Amino acid sequence: MAVTLSHQSALDALRMVRSEGTSVHEMDAARLAAPSAWVGKRLGRKNFDPDVWRWQQPSASKPLHILVPSDRSRVRGGSIVAHISARDLPPGSVLWLDGHSGMVCPELLFLQMAESFSFPALVMLGLELCGHFARQADDPLMGDVVDGIPAATDADSIGRYLASLERVKGLTKARKALDFVCDHAVSAPEAVLATMYGLPPEESGYGLGPVHLNERVRVADGGQWTRDRHRYPDLMFDFAPVGLNYDGSKHFDVSDLMVAAEAFARSDEMTRGGAREALRKKLLAARAKILDDNLRDRQLAAQGRIVLPITKEDLSAGERLDELTRQVLSCAYEVFGVDVDRYLKTLDDALLARDRRDLLGALAPQGGSGRSSYGLL
Repeated sequence: MAVTLSHQSALDALRMVRSEGTSVHEMDAARLAAPSAWVGKRLGRKNFDPDVWRWQQPSASKPLHILVPSDRSRVRGGSIVAHISARDLPPGSVLWLDGHSGMVCPELLFLQMAESFSFPALVMLGLELCGHFARQADDPLMGDVVDGIPAATDADSIGRYLASLERVKGLTKARKALDFVCDHAVSAPEAVLATMYGLPPEESGYGLGPVHLNERVRVADGGQWTRDRHRYPDLMFDFAPVGLNYDGSKHFDVSDLMVAAEAFARSDEMTRGGAREALRKKLLAARAKILDDNLRDRQLAAQGRIVLPITKEDLSAGERLDELTRQVLSCAYEVFGVDVDRYLKTLDDALLARDRRDLLGALAPQGGSGRSSYGLL
């Protein structure tokens, strides 16, 4: 291994390998070594030829970040930024990527990004690392997101790693941000919701935390209790047994149904039977999903948990999310008698509402350039 990727370069590489289906837990540990050339005598352009180097290309506009063990091993050059590890790292801090490179582990990466990410963006990164999704390395805000993958780490592991360190740059900020990170986010919108609701008002959040994502709830099936029947509400609040289920565009894919309907409309006498059957199956699948969602909500309500639906459109504007939040607070008060006055004061504050809209627009951009002033790069 010749170089160890760190900071933003390690984040890009981690997103790439996770999106490809690699489990971080199956990656081998490596040692932090002084950088060395694998082509020629020094780290130059030939070493980063795409035929031999699959990671980020170093450039003046986006330099390659690497970690080195001492000042003597520092690499000079405007397209490579060398960060010095002045002390011995905890075991497992470096992971092997290939014969040319390794990268810092997710726990160390979380600490490193505290140097450059804003507080909300760092919380979002923690939710991604501890969740089952990965953003696109080249376009993390507007690019495709890969779901259904193993988590890179968990909040407890990050906490233990940070606890093993002292007097390290970014450590205080990382520890504070970790208080708002929870495990099991299965999608980027869930991470956005956990951030918006978990962060306190001074960080442009609603201050309704802590929250829990995809917590397992045992329910009765057909009126009978079984050991293996559970529901997993997307987000549950701690101040009241109220939560949210996110119904995004993937939850009920209308586009598939439209494609089947259009295919049936275009079909001729020879193909009409197959097109009709395909449309029938799509309609049955849609109906089954609707019925299961209704059953889920009833089962959770029977367990004393009221879970409200939230859609992609509710995340498109701060006003709509504020309106939904008022309904959450109304439910907590009217059904469970929870005192929600302090939360309502936060909602009613015009300056805080403006800050929330700005943060939501940065974390969940709806079109445009996707540029974020909150440092989520």
